[in-house]
Amino acid sequence: MKYPFRPLARSLPPVFFAFSLCCLPAAPASPAGGWAFTDVTATAGLGSAQHGLEFGFFGEPDMMSGGTAAADIDGDGDQDLLVVRGDLHPVALYRNRSDGTFEETAAELGLAIVGGIPSGAAFADLDGNGAPDLLLGGVNKTEPRLYMNDGTGHFTNATGTSGLGADGRDTFSAAFADIDHDGDLDIFLTHWWRGGGGKGHLWKNLGNGAFQDIGLTAGFAEALRNVDYSFTPNFADIDSDGWPDLLLAADFNTSRTFRNQQDGTFAETTDEAVLTDQNGMGAAVGDYDNDGDLDWFISSIWDPNGVSEGNWGTTGNRLYKNRGDGSFEDVTEASGVRIGYWGWGSCMTDLDNDGHLDIFHVNGFWPLPAAEFYHDPARLFVSNGNGTFTERAAELGLDSTEQGRGIACFDYDRDGDIDLFIQNNTGFGRLFRNDLATGAHHLTVRLRQPGANSAAVGARVYVTTAAGTQMRELAAGNNFLSSNPIEAHFGLGAATAITELKIRWPDGEVETRTGVAIDQALTIVRGQGPPPPPPPGPAVIEVPALGPAGLGLLALGLAALAARRLAARRG
Repeated sequence: MKYPFRPLARSLPPVFFAFSLCCLPAAPASPAGGWAFTDVTATAGLGSAQHGLEFGFFGEPDMMSGGTAAADIDGDGDQDLLVVRGDLHPVALYRNRSDGTFEETAAELGLAIVGGIPSGAAFADLDGNGAPDLLLGGVNKTEPRLYMNDGTGHFTNATGTSGLGADGRDTFSAAFADIDHDGDLDIFLTHWWRGGGGKGHLWKNLGNGAFQDIGLTAGFAEALRNVDYSFTPNFADIDSDGWPDLLLAADFNTSRTFRNQQDGTFAETTDEAVLTDQNGMGAAVGDYDNDGDLDWFISSIWDPNGVSEGNWGTTGNRLYKNRGDGSFEDVTEASGVRIGYWGWGSCMTDLDNDGHLDIFHVNGFWPLPAAEFYHDPARLFVSNGNGTFTERAAELGLDSTEQGRGIACFDYDRDGDIDLFIQNNTGFGRLFRNDLATGAHHLTVRLRQPGANSAAVGARVYVTTAAGTQMRELAAGNNFLSSNPIEAHFGLGAATAITELKIRWPDGEVETRTGVAIDQALTIVRGQGPPPPPPPGPAVIEVPALGPAGLGLLALGLAALAARRLAARRG
């Protein structure tokens, strides 16, 4: 049923790879049981979501490129999907038809993007008109590009006046947050650039469509000046003080944490004894243990033979548990999420609606220099509800062994569960529909508020049922090259009622609601109470079924009543 929204330095010589333009894979048979994923790429209209490079690869940035992003670009309540396609094809924007299918509309909506190699895509409302704007990164000297949404789903190229630039460096991922509480969203960009430099990372929104590079003065000069292998930034309030901090997944043992100083600057707080991921690439943030603070997952490299044939690490993914004060402890081994192969795009979301966040990420790299990672499988770590996970991707039909780079985790058909789109570095992307038939309940919340941060990025939503309280923080940005919609999805399991829904808005104001129905997608507008209940319909009196004797007595009674009324009129 559909629920609509309501009011290295791996130095390599140039390498050429020929791309196989084979047909889309057939949908696999669904595994038995109440939960499976089904490949619906072709039937959903995404058969043209193909990525590739016309002249092959000329270095690692090409091998790592790609991108996808999901957002409701036109405000109709359904999530649309943007897919970058290298330089073989222009960027594609698939508009959701609201019937489980998409149509490609990029050119007619102002996104006829050609030239260079776009890589990395993210949506966020940067001018406060209530509609998500588009930021694209790029590789091979392709500068960042910004396209502004006019509020109807039509875009205009605003790159020239934005001030954004990368000085010829590659730009992979982006994150957005109101770092200084001035009401609008600022930007952090990652570059994975051997030369370092420190600049071009943190961009302050000036409120007039332009951005200013403040990275060198905001606390990132020392951390990124000489070594910059940054891949995935996540703004997250890790110490619960109401200000967005920065978690930076980065390659070659250089992942970092930065605490917001509440004055427009950040202080590095990296604990190198804890942050031991050797090749931080993708990342996801969420409260996996439902203790009220934000934890951090990083996809890295796990080498099956335990031997590094190149200059990569071998020890796999990391899950960092928040101690409650913004510091972390490594719980990778105890949680069971280490074995992920050559990981990239990642997300933390409740895929089976049981009230506990699961972890999904894609994998893969190219035969030169890493042949053993060429057909890496995607990984789905399903929460056991006790802080541990069980890997179940193949069992549930997620049979992706292509060159996955980006992922979008979103409910494209609005049936209450999260579906998965995988963007591959070469060949076709794949959309896996989540077919969840367990009867678990759910709630999706989207926030709206006046001002420049219209989607309330940075707000927290707390949902309480008889089973306990869950928390989601609304985030905007990449999980590596790709991004999810800015909304909060809650699996409610067997709970049939919501005791309380609480919102901590970005400025700290708290709003509480009761009587919120389950199994719906709900938009909450700040300052507006819940919609009034529908007017009561006509009273209905239920009459029990009567047998022949009962019908006879009813007829006699009605006849007697009619006789009395007739006598009264004559008298």
